[in-house]
Amino acid sequence: MAIISTYCKKGGVGKTTLLGYLAHYYSLKDKKVLIISADDQNSIFKLFGVGDFITSSTENFFENYLTGSCDASDIVCEARDNMYIIKTLNTDRLSFTLTVKRSEERKIIDIIKDFTNFFDYIFVDFPPSSSRLSEVLLDLSDKILLVIGLDTLGLDGYLNTIQYFVDTDIDLKKIQYILPTGYHPIKIAPNKALKELKKQASAYTPDAKITTPISDKSIIRNLQAEGVSVFDKAEMPSKFHQKNRDEVAKELKKVFDDMNLD
Repeated sequence: MAIISTYCKKGGVGKTTLLGYLAHYYSLKDKKVLIISADDQNSIFKLFGVGDFITSSTENFFENYLTGSCDASDIVCEARDNMYIIKTLNTDRLSFTLTVKRSEERKIIDIIKDFTNFFDYIFVDFPPSSSRLSEVLLDLSDKILLVIGLDTLGLDGYLNTIQYFVDTDIDLKKIQYILPTGYHPIKIAPNKALKELKKQASAYTPDAKITTPISDKSIIRNLQAEGVSVFDKAEMPSKFHQKNRDEVAKELKKVFDDMNLD
């Protein structure tokens, strides 16, 4: 069992998408996985076409379970076979509660640890911001994956993340992998950014492995709009789209297989 988090203090880098696909990939390997959306936008539900669950009820959020007003089974959405997602309602309010009432922090930790008895992997999706809830869940994580966009702002996201971890005493050694996104082999900017990222990572997170850069493919945005995972076997509208989807799935499979999350 492992608690895996993806994080970056920069939005739009593909963090939620990669976490969702990673969780789905492991579920297809007969692993029972849980995704906790610590980002109250809950975008990961739409990634798998189960966005209706977000608004299906106001009584099935993580916060409701925290207060004891519902059962664990009420807050879990089965998005795919072996893969379940939990949503949050208002992470700012929850973080405030954790700040002024430390007993609630212990309760969250106990709940997450209890979940580990039922799942092989717990994946946590974060917003690109800082909060007490984020600190608690990052500190609880066994492994952290940083998702970094290969552009100037993406590199700023890496440095801001490192500074945030240092300021909040989150162990930098928890950062096991860095996943660069938005790569293109013949474009100057992403290659320059990748070179700079490797330089920064060697200085601040020397124990973290930088994975094979992940390409920027428009097919992923098309799949997101349809609520289809890259690892779904759904029929594509054309052979061209099918070929692109299969190429992305092959690329991500290689990246994921190169990571040891146990």
